[in-house]
Amino acid sequence: MRTKTALWKGSILIVVACFFFSCAGAFISPAVRADFEAGLALFNQGKFPEALPFFEKAVAAEPDFYEAQLYLGRTHLNMKNYAKAVPSLKRAYRLSPDDFKTQAIDILIDALLGAAFSELGKGNFESSLTYLREILSVDPKGRKIKDDMSNVLVAVATGLLMKGDVREAISVFSDAIKANPDNTKAYLGLAKAFIKTGALAEAIEAAQKALSLDPSSRDALNIVKEMIR
Repeated sequence: MRTKTALWKGSILIVVACFFFSCAGAFISPAVRADFEAGLALFNQGKFPEALPFFEKAVAAEPDFYEAQLYLGRTHLNMKNYAKAVPSLKRAYRLSPDDFKTQAIDILIDALLGAAFSELGKGNFESSLTYLREILSVDPKGRKIKDDMSNVLVAVATGLLMKGDVREAISVFSDAIKANPDNTKAYLGLAKAFIKTGALAEAIEAAQKALSLDPSSRDALNIVKEMIR
């Protein structure tokens, strides 16, 4: 009887040990949890600057605390600190349970798009492009996100074209078309870029596509007329 009791107790200890071992990564200390809850209360009141230090403290203590990383990123996002939001949201996405992957990636894409717009506004075309290509790498599904991304890509490509970086501009205009095949401005920009390289057949094809999407486009019509003379 003693032997059976000892075996039973040993089995219980092993199960309990395994349980705590498997959950070790998910355990959050009460102090860290308290910081997170304090930050969350302020976040829900829209007091983002006040919430920020609590989330920063929580992730400094527990870098794998999914919710803290998510809300740290969301706080930066609400404060329009897009570049600061991205690292936390990337980590949150990696740590997020499968049921929350879609939510996490949507918030991450918002931050990446915001960062791309911000860098574009500063004239930092390459930095903007880096953020945009990160979005492309995760293959966004939302129609509005794709349309917004396509428009930013067109703006970046136009800036590159004005700088004389024609081949890179062609590549970016092409990315804009992949994101939104109905973006007339992307085809117009692509046509202008092809003209600069002397690829006239490709320029005509792009301008004709723009004209088919927007028959009232004077720019597209003028390019086609010039090319077929």
